[in-house]
Order: sequence, then C-alpha cells, then structure tokens
Amino acid sequence: MVLQKNQFISYRRVSTQSQGLSGLGLEGQKQSIDDYLTSINGELIKDVVEIGSGKDDSNRPELQNTIQLARKTGATIVVSKLCRLSRDLEFIARLMKDSRVKFRISTMRDADEFSISIWACMVQRERQEISIRTKDALRAAKRRGIKLGIAGKENIKKCNIAKIQVANRFAIKVNNIIQPLRESGYTLQGIANVLNSSGVKTPRGCSYTTTSVRNCIKRIDMVHQTKVS
Repeated sequence: MVLQKNQFISYRRVSTQSQGLSGLGLEGQKQSIDDYLTSINGELIKDVVEIGSGKDDSNRPELQNTIQLARKTGATIVVSKLCRLSRDLEFIARLMKDSRVKFRISTMRDADEFSISIWACMVQRERQEISIRTKDALRAAKRRGIKLGIAGKENIKKCNIAKIQVANRFAIKVNNIIQPLRESGYTLQGIANVLNSSGVKTPRGCSYTTTSVRNCIKRIDMVHQTKVS
C-alpha cells in the first residue's frame, strides 16, 4: 500500500517590488522550504509568492488566498521563517487558534506552540524597533526643517534596518564569550562581570549589566531564527 504524502502550500514573501523582481530572498526561502519538504517526504501542491510588508496582513491578498486554500484542502502552510508569515503577534495567535489551518516553519522544524509564541513576540518587537527608530528620525528631520517625501522616509527606514543588522552582528561576536559562560552555568551577573573585566563594552560604549546581557542573548536567539532572508 502506498502511503499518501502530507500536502503543503509554500508561502514566500519579500517586502519590496525591487526585491521581488531581483529574486532577492525568494530563492533562499525556496531552498529552505524544499529541504524541509524533502526531509519529511512532503508534497508541495502550490507555491505562493507575495510582495508586501509583514506588518499589514490585511493588504496581502496572496496570504489570505493561501489560508483559504489551506482550509479547503487540509494542506499545511509552510514558510521559511516566522517573519515571512507575519510580524503581527495577534495575527499569528489567531492563526494558531484556527483549527482548520496548520502551518510549519522550515527553519524551526521542532518548534512547538510555546516556542512559536515566543518567536512571535520577538518578531513583533523587531518590527516595533524599526517603526520607533523611523518615527524618531522623521521627527528629528522635521525639527531641522528637512522635508521628506516617500523616498526620504524609505531611506530612513532602510537606515534603521541597517542599524539593527549592525547590532545583530555585534551580538554574534559577543556571543563567542557569552555562550561558553552560559554553558558553564554562569548567571547573567556573572557573565556581565566577565565581559566588564575583559574590557568588552556594549554597542553604546557602556558597561554590561544583567539587563544588557539578557537583551544580548535575546538578540542572538532572534538572529538565529527570525532574521529576514
């Protein structure tokens, strides 16, 4: 008897038209999803690609069509990373409660609902960081008498995304010190003491505290799972 394969609908998303035309990010998402489906002998019944922001789920018709198709066919939606599905915590929570919809994340193969809930919070927090920094930069520009059009606002947003990426890279470097200490059972304060005694500073040039160590660990975890492809 031939066993029927589990059926999947892949959903891939990029934020801008230029990324969509260039294929930037889409190929990486496809490779991750393909590897996952191969590992579980899954059957892909449809591949959906959409260009749209992850913060506004109501204006993503392809996502809504994907959800409706999943409800109709019983197929599971698969994305490469949680942020490709949505950056809205409430939306993800509603989807998790929908008994007619199942979704999987190819880079988080063993994640349970609790893990996904935590990552959903992190994804939304990253979205809020970008929004806050963009608004602060716009207010500062207005105070200086600078008039910004759509292009100017987009450039500020890109700049803020770049700042987050720099912070992510810094956290990865510091993790070379933090990770062995965590594995050895050091407390957050103990890790902060080691960093400070070694002359390591935060990105803003300050000494480490338990809070800054905790934030660094959270950022490292978020980089590993939710960094935008």
